[in-house]
Amino acid sequence: VNGRRMEKKTRQQQAQETSGGGDDGQRTNTTGGAGNAEVGVASSDELQWMTDAGWVKTWAPLPVVSTAGNDDDHHQPIKVISYEPTDQDVAQFNEKGYWVGPKMLSDQDIARMRVEIDRVFQGEVDTHASPYEYQYWLKSVSKHRTNCAQVRKINNAWWVNNAFRDVVTSPAIGFIAGKLLGVPEVKLWHDQAIWKPANRGDNKNAGNIGWHQDYAFWQVSDTTNMCTAWIALQDTDLTNGGLRTITKSHKWGLVPDSAAFFDQDMEGLKVKFAAEARGDWVDEPCIMKAGQIAFHHALTFHGSGPNSTSEPRLAIAVHMMPGDSKLQGGRGWHHNLKDMGPLAKPGDVFQGDAFPVLWSRSAAPA
Repeated sequence: VNGRRMEKKTRQQQAQETSGGGDDGQRTNTTGGAGNAEVGVASSDELQWMTDAGWVKTWAPLPVVSTAGNDDDHHQPIKVISYEPTDQDVAQFNEKGYWVGPKMLSDQDIARMRVEIDRVFQGEVDTHASPYEYQYWLKSVSKHRTNCAQVRKINNAWWVNNAFRDVVTSPAIGFIAGKLLGVPEVKLWHDQAIWKPANRGDNKNAGNIGWHQDYAFWQVSDTTNMCTAWIALQDTDLTNGGLRTITKSHKWGLVPDSAAFFDQDMEGLKVKFAAEARGDWVDEPCIMKAGQIAFHHALTFHGSGPNSTSEPRLAIAVHMMPGDSKLQGGRGWHHNLKDMGPLAKPGDVFQGDAFPVLWSRSAAPA
């Protein structure tokens, strides 16, 4: 993280380099797609499809903002259906570290989000805001356009896609997170658009997402009391690489080396982490219908296996934090630190346009 070259590399670092990504997608490959200094961050092959797609041709190319019914003036909002967790729902989340909620998107909006997530990975944008982590974003778009076998992920898709903005900043999702975490206000940490390609037979582990704890990547936050809403955009089970959680693992605290998102050796990770666990390693799959949302704690170990079907497995992850979460110094780097600006210091609350309030008890109607 500090830029020094290390003679010995950790297992996670080797896996990250192999997969072409950083930790949980937060660290970028500093070379980006650059293979030609004369054209900046884009390679010659990338420049060709960018030209074909009508992108603005500059040192750092960008797509032209959509005017085909997706821009601010023509967008039809996506509505997330409201639900209030019962005491039993909250108890399950606290006991197991996860809870599978109800279907919260209509069939029509699920179909729309499947179109929109493809647009995100095609590099299409609805706003003039910057695509998040430009070089990593460009690499993910290039993988998608070349039908790469690896999992593709784009952070903060809501910055450039209006439908994602509707879902990711939904008060309905923030309200549930507030109930599960037991806090009076919930803010967005960041989102992720996730595309697990269909099985191509060339690498059975290509779609694996290694066992990991989200908070291992989020240690710049002063609290572990954070959670993720994982939204299935199709029926999801073990056959297409659905979400799997390790029951009660959120009670183990932060486990060393658990930032293993891109390590595809799930069995090796199981052996490693189970040996350090403070309880039994109980792997429970989240069998979900399209439009259902599963919530898991930031310390809950989770991952997913290969997609053995002929269709991609699509998901949206909405990462959330309590409204008073503060910057914690001396715990490494995360891109959210950059979003706090040049004067950020330990103890500062995460706030501003990058961290919108999703739900607040004080603002809720009586």
